Amino acid sequence: MKNKLLITTAIASVALAGSAYAETKVHGNLEQTYRATSQTGNKSAGGFGAEYNIGLSSSKELDNGLKASYSFQLEDGGTDAHNLTVGTDAVTITVGRDTGKNLSGSAIPHVGDQAGTIVGTTGATLANQGYASGSGTDVGMAHNYDHVSLDIKVAGGTFTARYAPGSDNGTDTNEANDAGGSITEFLYSGNFGVEGLNVLIGQGDEDGDRGNTEDGKFQKAGVAYNFGQFAVGVERQKVENIAAAASQIENTSDKASVVFAANDNLSLGLQYVTTEKKEGGTKAAEDEKIIMAEIGYNFGGLGITLQYADIENTGNAANQDEEAFQIRTIQKF
Repeated sequence: MKNKLLITTAIASVALAGSAYAETKVHGNLEQTYRATSQTGNKSAGGFGAEYNIGLSSSKELDNGLKASYSFQLEDGGTDAHNLTVGTDAVTITVGRDTGKNLSGSAIPHVGDQAGTIVGTTGATLANQGYASGSGTDVGMAHNYDHVSLDIKVAGGTFTARYAPGSDNGTDTNEANDAGGSITEFLYSGNFGVEGLNVLIGQGDEDGDRGNTEDGKFQKAGVAYNFGQFAVGVERQKVENIAAAASQIENTSDKASVVFAANDNLSLGLQYVTTEKKEGGTKAAEDEKIIMAEIGYNFGGLGITLQYADIENTGNAANQDEEAFQIRTIQKF
């Protein structure tokens, strides 16, 4: 399940008979996109895409006073997210996949997709999406895999500690899941009790004990503030892939954004991202730079976003420029 802003909100629910059963809710959404790209030295390309999600969720007060909640979601017909969460309003323990607060989101405001989501799919450095170029794995993204996590309400937000035994997912009890390097993740998400403030800070580590390799690491620190119709934010993230020291890639991305809510339905945004790349400690000659403008409108049951990105030095390659345009519609039920 991608971390994307869903502009519309609607949930249909149905209660199961019998006092022993919890209320079960059906939820889902349909997302359709058209994306076009143009890159130096390559032909222009464009095409349509679609993604649909449907799931069930339920919660129940247990006999011991704790509350249990559970859900699963299918994405394009395949198993995507699932969770079992038990605890109180202050402390919960979760066993699941692709669920809960995590570092793949962003503290800074944005109308539609993050800049790295649009640009990363067209060939630019994937550091902007939270991935380390050349690693082939979601470094530090423990929530993407079968994991256990602890959430504690504290300081106007939530502290999360998460552990995934491996970067492989099983369909049942499967010790082969440990074949991938274990991943730990620690983060805080909240406002420290300050209205209008939004903070996301944390770090994820993936065990690189696969011969003579360095551990993978993902760090993020972002802060945003909402005042009236405007929201602004800045963020830094650093990604190091799993590789031998001489070839390890380190990407550091600095991001800034501003969003203006013209009215209850129309929002305008601007994002800027610059990424510095090092390989084996040697800095690339050029930084990748992205400027993206975005417009979002809620038609009351149908959300639509238009986003245009201009990229310089795609993937930190000199004079490798690119443009990307995306139209995305979302219907949620």
